[in-house]
This record gives sequence, C-alpha cells and structure tokens, in this order.
Amino acid sequence: MRNSFLLIFLLTASVHASFAQEAEKLKKYLSPLSKRTYSKGDTVLVGETAKNVFSAKRKYAAIFIKDKKNVCGYRELDSVIYGTPCVIKNILSFQEHCTFEFKNTVVFELQGPNNLTLFMPIDKALQGKEVIVFPDPKKNKGVEVLDERTVFLLNLEQSKGSSADNALKYCKISDPAKGKAYEQNLNLFEKEKKEWIQKLDAARKVTQLKDTFLITLPAFLSKYAFDKGEFQIVDNPTVYGSKALKYSGDNKVLFDNYKSFTTLKSPKENADFFLNINTADYNGNRKAYAQIKAICTSITKEPVPGGATADNPGNNIFHFTILEISMVDSENQNYNFIGSKKLK
Repeated sequence: MRNSFLLIFLLTASVHASFAQEAEKLKKYLSPLSKRTYSKGDTVLVGETAKNVFSAKRKYAAIFIKDKKNVCGYRELDSVIYGTPCVIKNILSFQEHCTFEFKNTVVFELQGPNNLTLFMPIDKALQGKEVIVFPDPKKNKGVEVLDERTVFLLNLEQSKGSSADNALKYCKISDPAKGKAYEQNLNLFEKEKKEWIQKLDAARKVTQLKDTFLITLPAFLSKYAFDKGEFQIVDNPTVYGSKALKYSGDNKVLFDNYKSFTTLKSPKENADFFLNINTADYNGNRKAYAQIKAICTSITKEPVPGGATADNPGNNIFHFTILEISMVDSENQNYNFIGSKKLK
C-alpha cells in the first residue's frame, strides 16, 4: 500500500513538474530593455560572459544548454562563444519553471555553434551584457595603445637614454618570459644583447612623442540630456577626469584639453539601452569604458613636496591633447557602443 501511494505521489509530482515547465510559443517579443522586437529567424549576437563573483570559471549567466544530469534539465554554458551569431528557433514564454532564470520570463531557443541548441532568457542576457546590441564602430583601429611598453619607450625618448643600457629592461616588458630567463642567466643575455638593442632601436623609431595613442580608462556618465542628445561626463579623480591619473607604474596621464570633452554625444536608442541595463550609483552616475584617442605632447615631472630625491624623483606626467573620445558598455571594450565626441 505504501509503495502504491509513493508511486502515485511520484507520478503526480512528475506530471505537475512537466506541466509547470510548459511554455507558450510567441511569434514576437518586444524587450523592454533593448526596445527591440525579436522574431523567429532573427539573429542574436553573443557577447562575453557576465561577471561571476562566486566563481573564477568563465561561464554564461544567461545562456543555457540541456543537461540530463541537472535536476532541472539545464545548466549554464561554460564555453565562451563571444561574437557568435545565433538564430532564434523559438520564442518561449514561461511562467513557473524549475530553472530559476526561466521563471516568469521569455526564453529564446537558439541555434548555436556546432549544432548546439542554446536557451537564453533574453532580458537577463541583456542585463548581464551577454548580448551584443550595438557593435563598436572600431574607429580607433590601427592606433597604438598606450601601455607599459609604449610608456617605457616615451620615457626613454624623454630621458635620451641609450638602447644599450635599456635593452634588458625593454626585453622584460615586451617578452616577460625571456626577460626572466635572462635575469637568471645574464651570460645568455650578453650573447643575445645585440639582437635586443636592434629591436629596441626599431621600436623607438615607431613610438615617439607627438604620436597619437589610444588610452582606455573607466569613466562615469551622469544624466542624459534628451534635448541635446548627450551625456554629461563626470569629473572623477580616480578615472577619466581633469586631474592627473595614475596609469602605469610611476606614470600619470593628464588631459590638457579635458574641458572640451565633458560631454558625450549619444543616439537616443544607445542612451536608452545604457540607462536601462545599468543601475545608477548613489550619485546618479553609471560606469562606462572610455576609449580616448590623443596626442602625447610632452612629459613633465610631478612636483614632490619638500623636493625630489633619488629615492623619490616624482611621477612622470604624460600630457595629452584629446582628439576623440568614445565610450562602450562592455569590459572587453568591444561592443555596446554608447557614443562619441570629436575635437572641433
């Protein structure tokens, strides 16, 4: 008798679970976040994995695959498919569902890579920035990035240091593994020193003061002026702003014409999406990622209280004139374009 009751209970629970996960198939869906209408046959472009503070492993928070071993039948996709176009096979509207991310939401059934079927709760994917809505126009392609290597080369030009004296330092920056090997075996470096002097000489001809560089920094945007079609950029001393900002080692960047770049032109559609998926902080500001195209005009020393010493010579300040600034809403700085502004 007890076994009969148990069997009936399990069958009832199974039927209930199956019914609870029944989906209504929709012809179209208008997302309140992207303000776009999606239909069967449309293509969704997959972005990077969302941030996961609980796991170091990269996996999507809002892209799932079927998994019979999982109690709910689905698990998060743990292979990165950034930039992959996926076609919408079905638009499913769930009420109750064992998988929490599917509950009371619309899920796209997608044709993924390698004949993989993916399931994407679209608004959660948009919120997590796992969907590319506005590709970056890539205006800065080909511009040299200001990084540790280029900073070193500019400082070397400013100090008029010799390539022979700085070849090992250059190797440590441009090829850390080889630089470490040389440190452990200086005789090996001496044998190959001439080659590194030549490499440094060649690099110094390519990277020089007065060149144009791409500088990437976090930034904060405040209110959007719909009448002007622009965001106000927050003057923040820890990110993009009017103050000299620590950038690499003992080096700082200072934008001498910052006052010409305190606003960002942004199309209404892009601005709406940025505002919809980002929660403002207590000051009403939202974080973005700035890509700044600028000319390095000079390098000066930051004044040291009490005067500079051998132990504390002071930071180098790299002075830049901004030519153009653009901003995106993705940590890899490749998509969800917000807007831009050029020097007049």
